[in-house]
Amino acid sequence: MSEIQEKVWAAIDKNRLKRLGMDMVNIPSPTGQEKDVAHFICDYYKERGLIPRIQEFETDRYNALGKLHGDGTGIEFLFCGHIDTSYSGKEPGLPDLPAYQPKAWSEKDESSGEEWIYGLGIYNMKGALACYIEAANAIQDAGIQLKGNVTIAAVGGEVEMGAVDQYQGPNYRGGGCGACYFATHGGAADMALIGEPSEMRVVLGHMGYVYHKITVQGTPAHTTYAHNAVNAILKMKKILDALERWAPKYRESHPYGNSNANVNLAAIEGGWPWRCSRTPVFCNLYMDTRLIPGQHPLEVKREIEEVIEEIKAGDPELKVDLEMYMSNPGSEIEEDEYIYGAIKRAHKTVHGKDPETVTEGWISDASHITRYGVPTLNYGPSGRTRSGKPGWDPDIGEHVNLEDLHQTTKVYASLMLDVCSKPKEEILPHIQKKTAQRRKSTVTL
Repeated sequence: MSEIQEKVWAAIDKNRLKRLGMDMVNIPSPTGQEKDVAHFICDYYKERGLIPRIQEFETDRYNALGKLHGDGTGIEFLFCGHIDTSYSGKEPGLPDLPAYQPKAWSEKDESSGEEWIYGLGIYNMKGALACYIEAANAIQDAGIQLKGNVTIAAVGGEVEMGAVDQYQGPNYRGGGCGACYFATHGGAADMALIGEPSEMRVVLGHMGYVYHKITVQGTPAHTTYAHNAVNAILKMKKILDALERWAPKYRESHPYGNSNANVNLAAIEGGWPWRCSRTPVFCNLYMDTRLIPGQHPLEVKREIEEVIEEIKAGDPELKVDLEMYMSNPGSEIEEDEYIYGAIKRAHKTVHGKDPETVTEGWISDASHITRYGVPTLNYGPSGRTRSGKPGWDPDIGEHVNLEDLHQTTKVYASLMLDVCSKPKEEILPHIQKKTAQRRKSTVTL
């Protein structure tokens, strides 16, 4: 560890880090309602000496951008993370547990002495945002002048959801819409990091997804004549059973790194619950299928069509419509990208060993940032659970270990020192070489 790193680490204020994370949790920000927390973050940037910029990516929805300026002789580095939360806390059927609500609290474990922070968003991913900002605080408080610029982009609209049917408007529009706007409105950088929950492991690649809606039509009839009608729910059962048989085959045939692409039969609706004296004339099934990087969503649609056609061949009464209503690609970068070597060095400086490198089935805003030419990986503090369950414990809800936040802040600060304390001439040749390789792999018409 260098003298400068030691100075910066000493400037990290663990209590300030904790307060910032909890303050952000205490501002509800479900998808579509990011305004208040975005303004809070911008005010915090200004208070701490970062140059703030509020960016409206949709009416009354905002990204909160903060910049730590270097002296102009280094590269452009980006920390990106989302401010919208996975839930609002009001969803029917959500576990009745405090950590699923936007209210933060902390608790010390008497046996281990470790402190844990709870509350909606602290896990995914306001904890990581607090780490970005505190790392920048420490750089400034230590009196370090970087050569490169560091941008912190706290973006809205990341959570995986897509507007469909009656579920319309900003509260149902996620899928990276804030990051996509940022990437196309000044969000250029030489490299980027996103702190999604990875348990301090490096995620070089993750999957994308495609959403489909399957509609089965029935015929109207009174209960008295139901035996002569086409019941859309019963017809949908045939499709459900077939898809349940298809899903393991799809999963097995689409391996990716240490995981496989999964299928989720996510939602179903049919009939008129206020009028049970009528047969259901419709039944809708909604499903999520994971995509490995480079996989086209139409490949999935055609596989589902084959499943449906096989059922229709034996059931002439079956009337089905298949609609793709949302998709996002996976993201992947190669191991020889500069950012990968830099995060490995930063992690090893803090933890004394190389980080584990994995692939993931979830998606992040790297799908959008990388598509616009910015090599992006994921490395975040969340994922270690108090119960010991790997990755996530639904019986607890969102929580993160305070020391994990502290250690990750050290890694982020070390990363900034690595990539932004060097003159651009030392890093740009590597970046330009990789850019040239990507161009060669692109077909030009």
